[in-house]
Amino acid sequence: DRDVTGVQTCALPIWVLLRVRVSVLDRPGSLLAMAKAIADLGGNIVDIEVLASADGRVVDDLVIDGPDGLRAQLSTRLAATGADVLNVRPTVQISGQRRDLDLLSRIAATPGDAMASFIALAPSAWSADWAMAAADDEVLHATPGAPKPLPDGMPDPVGPLPRRGTVKLPNDHTLEVVAVTWPGAGADRLYLGRADGPPFLQVELVHLRRVVELAATLASGVISMVTS
Repeated sequence: DRDVTGVQTCALPIWVLLRVRVSVLDRPGSLLAMAKAIADLGGNIVDIEVLASADGRVVDDLVIDGPDGLRAQLSTRLAATGADVLNVRPTVQISGQRRDLDLLSRIAATPGDAMASFIALAPSAWSADWAMAAADDEVLHATPGAPKPLPDGMPDPVGPLPRRGTVKLPNDHTLEVVAVTWPGAGADRLYLGRADGPPFLQVELVHLRRVVELAATLASGVISMVTS
C-alpha cells in the first residue's frame, strides 16, 4: 500500500495485553505446556501470579502479550493443555508494578484527597473495571463505567471484612463485586467491580482489606510516608 504522498506503507500488527485466569493441575510441566500453546499463537507470558492452591490445583493469573487475534483462540488452546480458563480480559497491569504502593504513596502525599485517590487507582491495583465510594445510597466518587445508580443486590461488608458477591444485571450480564468498609470519614463503603467476572478470590479480599486499612491510617495523619 502507498499513502497519499506515494510512500509505500505497511500495516503494523496490533498487540494486546491480556490477563488470563486459569486453574491447572499442580504438577510439573503444566506451566510449560501453557507457555508453548501461547507461543504457538504468537504470544508470550510476561507475568504470572499464583492466587490460590487447593485440592491438587493452582489458580494463576497470567499476563500475556501477543497479536490481537490471539484472544479468539486462546481459551481453546489452553484447554487442550488441561487448563480450565476461568476468565480472559484486557489489562494494563503487570503484577510487579505494585500499583497498590503507588496508591498508598499518593494518599501519603495528599491525605485530604485519600478517598478520591483510592477510587481512581484501585481498578488497576485489583484488575477491576471500576471503583466507587458510597454513603448510604449516594455515590460520592466513581470511575468511568461504575453503575449509577447502585444496582440491587450489591454486597455489604461485615465490619472490617470485605464481602464479595455477584450482581445480576437486566441485560443478562453480571457484575462481580467486592465491598469493603472505609474506616475514615465520608463514605461508609467502597466497591470494586468486574463485568462478567472473574470473581474476587480470598487472597484478593485480604489484600484489599490491608491496603484500605493502611490508606485510612495515612489519611488520618497517624503515620506518614516519605515520597519523592
